[in-house]
Amino acid sequence: MKLIGHENTKKIIRRFLDRNYPSYSFLFEGKDCIGKKAVALLTARAYLCEKQYGFGCGECSSCRQAQETIEDVYSEEKKERNVHPDIMLVSPEKEIKISQIRQVVQFLRLKKKKAVIIEKAEKMNTEASNALLKTLEEPPENSMLILTTSDQKKLLPTIVSRCKKIRFSPLSPEEIKQIISLRLSDEKLVKTLTVLADGSMCIPDAVAKKSQLFKYAKDLYTLLSLRELHPEGIITFAQIFDSLELEEIRIILDITEKIIYKKTLKGDVDPQLYEDFIKERKTLEKALEKGVKKKLAVEGMYFALKS
Repeated sequence: MKLIGHENTKKIIRRFLDRNYPSYSFLFEGKDCIGKKAVALLTARAYLCEKQYGFGCGECSSCRQAQETIEDVYSEEKKERNVHPDIMLVSPEKEIKISQIRQVVQFLRLKKKKAVIIEKAEKMNTEASNALLKTLEEPPENSMLILTTSDQKKLLPTIVSRCKKIRFSPLSPEEIKQIISLRLSDEKLVKTLTVLADGSMCIPDAVAKKSQLFKYAKDLYTLLSLRELHPEGIITFAQIFDSLELEEIRIILDITEKIIYKKTLKGDVDPQLYEDFIKERKTLEKALEKGVKKKLAVEGMYFALKS
């Protein structure tokens, strides 16, 4: 796997590994979609490497199995792979439950060397957090535990205090452009997505998988920027909105917010629209969390902004 960016961060991690601690507890913090999970997997590969070389020699049986694990995580082609038995990746659905943390605790008790990555650790519920804290207080030897988060303030302070904190900086525009160019050939779209990315690959990744999301965001911006009401337009848009997944809706709102912001900076729209959009977006997202129909929620946002 080719990883673009975070070279200085990797050097810091390697220095920690070179100290040969009995166990490791890391907290990787930074914006979503900037490569924290990828670096965590590479760190696990380095920790388990038989030659203890760099971020894995790539030749020993452990490194080959770790690479199979990485490919299993990131490849869209799902096939039978010889994944590493000593690497565990825990990801949330809506939350991380205590049952998942209990599996982590049992896994870490194994006598052989092992590595666990808990992705989006801020999604742990209270029971799960308390269960993990006990392990962090007395981590088993020959173990590595990596938590990734976009906001350490959402974690128990006692969990944060027991981890070595590694801060991940946003990706630079040039790094974003390099990554997008590996996935998209449309130079105009690459340039646009680089501007909208804001140091993270969340928007580019989503648009690369489903290009219509960018069109929908532009359509929403157009509806909001028109002086007059456009009932037919919002009804049509709301029907599309209703068919989307919640994560897709979040991406559309992210793109729309960034378009409005950049248009505001250029003087193309009233700054009040940006402030109002931020407010009404929060109202829409709260409504969706409460189970309000997507169609009604976006129509409500539209008419609130146009009133």
